[in-house]
Parts: sequence; structure tokens; C-alpha cells
Amino acid sequence: MLSLVTKGACPVLAVFLMTASAAAAAARNDDGDVSVDVGGSYQNGATVYVGAGHSDAGERDSASTQGGSSDSTSPSSRECTYRGAGVPCTSDLGVWSSERQCFVQRVSPQPESVHAIWEGREDGTIYQCSPPDAAFSAGTGVGFWFWAPSAGSSGSPVLVDPVTVAERAVESMALRSPEIGMTPLREGAPLLVGMDAWLWVDNAGPRGFGPITRTATAGPVSVTATAKVTKVLWDLGDGTRLTCRSAGTPWSADRGTGASPTCGHRYLSPSSAEEDGSFTVRATAHWLVTWTGAGQSGQITFTMTGQREQPVTEVQVLQTQ
Repeated sequence: MLSLVTKGACPVLAVFLMTASAAAAAARNDDGDVSVDVGGSYQNGATVYVGAGHSDAGERDSASTQGGSSDSTSPSSRECTYRGAGVPCTSDLGVWSSERQCFVQRVSPQPESVHAIWEGREDGTIYQCSPPDAAFSAGTGVGFWFWAPSAGSSGSPVLVDPVTVAERAVESMALRSPEIGMTPLREGAPLLVGMDAWLWVDNAGPRGFGPITRTATAGPVSVTATAKVTKVLWDLGDGTRLTCRSAGTPWSADRGTGASPTCGHRYLSPSSAEEDGSFTVRATAHWLVTWTGAGQSGQITFTMTGQREQPVTEVQVLQTQ
């Protein structure tokens, strides 16, 4: 589950500015920014864990440091409920408003200026409010229309959920899972007991380690998010867990056989007792995203994992007389 920490945000966001489109659409410009329509459900298949609340018990701190990356992000931990039951925070009906207990989206096209809903006003926006158990259509009595000031007006509510827009910015980064760099260089080649193994993120870069910055826009609100890896938790398969906090140092032949200057491990027992004869090595990258927009700021944390199999063998010494 993704851990979300919001700083300076209102306890209850009023409504979200929506278009009539049911599906979310995104268009990138040449700078990598993305303009999004947040009218549809937010779905993806990322595997994530609690970030800020994740326990590092059992980790062994290292003077070396390392980082990883992710394939995608996940929805925030914000919960939406209706009459005591959970509801999706976004749907084809719009985005859930906890204040109004309905899905909200902008009426498109807007009613003519002579419509009674305007009550003589010449500014602002008309939204439709739809309960989760029935679609809304004008004149049916299911749901209702309401007027709200335009974004930026004095005293107007926050009309766009900045967390949702921040997630879209992260999605546009196309972050990647950590690819494990390790000696021996060829996966499946055996490592000797007592020999130093170097560890690093082989695809370290903006999308594999950060920092990377993108901006997403929904209606009148833009949110800028910056993502970076803060640490990588290595599980070496032999019971050792190691925390590294940089991208590590790739091994090369000219570096010899000594220990890594940043992140490494020495196996003290062979992997022959393992079911497949190898230790499963996992690198879990911890990402931190900081975002600002709509007068608010916050953080999103999530983790992604890569793995490889590593056989470890012992050298048998035969003595003859």
C-alpha cells in the first residue's frame, strides 16, 4: 500500500474539477510535462508497500549506499466512503466529494446563462453531483447540479484534488524497477564463499534512481512532482538484509577483487541447501515523491523490487600425502 503524507492540505477537499470524459487521458509535451483529464478511474497494477511506515527491523546499515526504481505508481491511501461502505475515489460519474457525498464532475456543455441554476450569476462553474448507486441525468431527480466559484476566485474552494494530479505527474515519469548489478557479472555464474560481491543498481538514472521532475495539469491547477530513491533494501537470500543509500559502484576488471567501496556483501555459507541451489537476491528501491501545487504540498512514498538468483559454492581442498 502506498503511504501518503500531505503537508498543508485542507482536511476536506471540496470538489474536483472534472470534464465529461469518462476515461483519463494524458498528453505529453516536449518537456515531458503531462496535461491530464482526471475524469476516469485511476487504475494500475503496481505492487507497492507502506513507505514512511515500513519497518526496517533486521536491516544492517552500510557505510555504502545504493538505489533503485519503479515501473509505476499506485493510488493514494485516501479512503472514500458512502453510507459506511467504501466507494472508488474516481469513477465514470466523476471524482468523489466527501463533503457532498457524491461523485462530482463539471457539467458539459455548461447550461445557458438563462438557466435558473445560475441564479443570475455571470461567473463560476456548474457541476453535477451524482450518488454512487445511480447515474445522473438532468431532470431525472437523481443527483443535482450546483454552482461553485471558478478556481482562483476569492474564497473559492479547491476545485482540483492535487494528490490525484501529483499521481498523474509521477505516472508520466515511467519509473523503472531496479535491475540488479552484482558480481559475478553474469547471472547464474557461481560466487565463492568468502568472496566479496559488489552490489549496485544497473539501470540507475533519472527513471531508475532519480531525481526526475514532471508537471501535470488538470483544469486550472498544475502540480509539480519530483521523485528520487532514498535507499535500497537488499535481501541477500542468506538471512542478511542490507540498506544502501546511493546507486552503488559498478564493478569493473580494473577494480580487482576487493570489497565494494559503497555497497557489497560477503557470503559465509554456500547455497547448496536452497531448494534450487541458489540464493534469491532482491533489491527493493524506496522512492520519495515531493509535490507542490494549488497552494498545497505533500509527499508520496512507494517501493518497487527487482531480483536475481545467485549460486554460492565452496572450494573443496584435497590434501595428498
